[in-house]
Amino acid sequence: MDNKSRPIGVFDSGLGGLTVVKKLLEHLPNENIIYFGDTARVPYGDRSRETIVRYADGDIRFLLGHGVKAVCIACNTADSMARTEMEKRFDVPIIGVVEPAARMAAGLSENRKIGVIGTKATVKSGAYARVIRALAPEAEVTSVPCPLLCPLVEEGRFLPGDEVVESVLRDYLAPIKAAGADTLILGCTHYPLLYDVIEKLLPGVRLISSGFASTETLVKTLDRLDLRNPSKKPGSISFYVSDAPERFAENGGMFIGREITGKVEKVTI
Repeated sequence: MDNKSRPIGVFDSGLGGLTVVKKLLEHLPNENIIYFGDTARVPYGDRSRETIVRYADGDIRFLLGHGVKAVCIACNTADSMARTEMEKRFDVPIIGVVEPAARMAAGLSENRKIGVIGTKATVKSGAYARVIRALAPEAEVTSVPCPLLCPLVEEGRFLPGDEVVESVLRDYLAPIKAAGADTLILGCTHYPLLYDVIEKLLPGVRLISSGFASTETLVKTLDRLDLRNPSKKPGSISFYVSDAPERFAENGGMFIGREITGKVEKVTI
């Protein structure tokens, strides 16, 4: 297999990274994709940095075992806590979700007041604030940890009109609203499913999906390195998980935007 036809590797702690795959399918439909969801160890959001670095190392080694030409860390927690170390360890392009979204927010915000919502680990890392302030030192960044959102989304609770979801989000978004942010980074790959609810609660605020931003960066990276798959045929997707493949197949469709019909293989990392 030549370098250009090799697959792109994507990993997350579970299902959320499929929202990134959804964007990859839209922008790179002829690329082959290997997806790994570390469902046996989800969530990463409340783990220590040492543990997340160890998990990310194993995830990337698994993908490299399948000959990937680039790796997308489709997990804000793993990106914010481990990407810098992973770039030192592995000689392959590694694209995260944090820096692309932060750059987009810094470029689009008009009043320089930017909000970030994410897991506890992502917010604690301060990764988004660091990138934003490096690009726009005058920016005011309001970051809010939202530990209840991922479990709600995975239970299918993400639609407008759901009183539980709207109540939880109203509480989490209060500091963002109070700060007068004109731009909000959805700093977890689960959160695009909550887009409509958040838009309803924060009218007029620009919402940035980290998955969308990372896809743009990956496209530019493949072009720069001349690694685009020249094939005109639709690419293939292979799904691997570390636990509960049936549940992954059943629930994954709401994240990727289409039914998962192929085999989801359980592997040991």
